[in-house]
Amino acid sequence: VGKATTALHAFESELGAQPPLGLFDPLGMLTDADQERFDRLRYVEVKHGRVCQLAFLGQIVTRNGIHLSGDIDYSGHSFDSYPNGLAAVFGDAAIPQAGLIQLFL
Repeated sequence: VGKATTALHAFESELGAQPPLGLFDPLGMLTDADQERFDRLRYVEVKHGRVCQLAFLGQIVTRNGIHLSGDIDYSGHSFDSYPNGLAAVFGDAAIPQAGLIQLFL
């Protein structure tokens, strides 16, 4: 019995641990972990899942043709004047590069 198996037995009673496997930790991120690290990893996992759900919902909504009202910049370009998906980043009618940089800064 390895060290990882011993460490995982500490979390066998946590939500998500199911017999016969117990707590599934394929990357070994909980090897020698304490309860604080386990709680932090669980919190981060839930947070990332929520961000992914919002991103997916945003993609579905814009693909249906629903866009924000108003202008995306001071020169009068509206949100719906730009295409959906990757075409908004790459292509002829893409958002200007300065605008994309502002999104990620």
